[in-house]
Amino acid sequence: MRISSLIEVISAAHLSHYVNSPFPERAGIMLVGPPASLKTAATEVMDNYPNALVLSDLTVKQGVGLREDISANKIVTLAFTDFAKLYQRGMPGALNVEGYIRALVAEGFRKANWEDSRTVVTPARCFVIGCMTQRTYTNHYSGWLDDGFARRFLWSHFRLANPEAIVEAIIKGVRLEFGSANGFSPKVPTSKGAIAWNISETESRELRMLLKHQPSTELGLILMKKMLASLRWKFPKDKDRVLFIVRDFSESLTREGAELTLDQ
Repeated sequence: MRISSLIEVISAAHLSHYVNSPFPERAGIMLVGPPASLKTAATEVMDNYPNALVLSDLTVKQGVGLREDISANKIVTLAFTDFAKLYQRGMPGALNVEGYIRALVAEGFRKANWEDSRTVVTPARCFVIGCMTQRTYTNHYSGWLDDGFARRFLWSHFRLANPEAIVEAIIKGVRLEFGSANGFSPKVPTSKGAIAWNISETESRELRMLLKHQPSTELGLILMKKMLASLRWKFPKDKDRVLFIVRDFSESLTREGAELTLDQ
């Protein structure tokens, strides 16, 4: 999998908010790999978008504070550069944050348990991306399957094809960057619903097959279709490039995961 494909997919998932789809669910992507595999570097492409928020940690109280901005579509993506940090304060607090995130990406977050249940609120939904090591994934995955958390995300597994690439860049005094500094264009639609929902049944069935090793199909397929629509909107004259990006990324959704190559 090329690093450019991963970045374009993450960007397309962020833009899924703008797709004119009958499905309000947002879903999410979890990036799983060993330390120093450029997970955080890829996620930081979200810094190119004013309506995306990159976080290192979150509490439910802080999440409730974000609800109004998320409901108003001022924030449409939350990106966690180190998902394991949520668990450093203990399991009860981590499970509460899990429940908050689980609601955000699917049915929508409405109220915390300390708030008056009689008040009227608009459900808050947003796309969520998280970075974690294989150890964090292994330690928590069974629980995530049991409580439905895992089913709300695409699980992208990868490792660097050349682990020395980062060290070599440091030796040469070059910072590895993969955002707009290296040709990535953060194109943004003008309004919600601006991207056409133009995915055929044949294409949908191919996307469904790409998800055969994922813990769920429903939300993953909705997200994949929205990402394909977003990529078509961004590259309207390059159908081959769009299909390559989706298929290249799908290597990371398999049981073996993908080798990440630096193509920039």
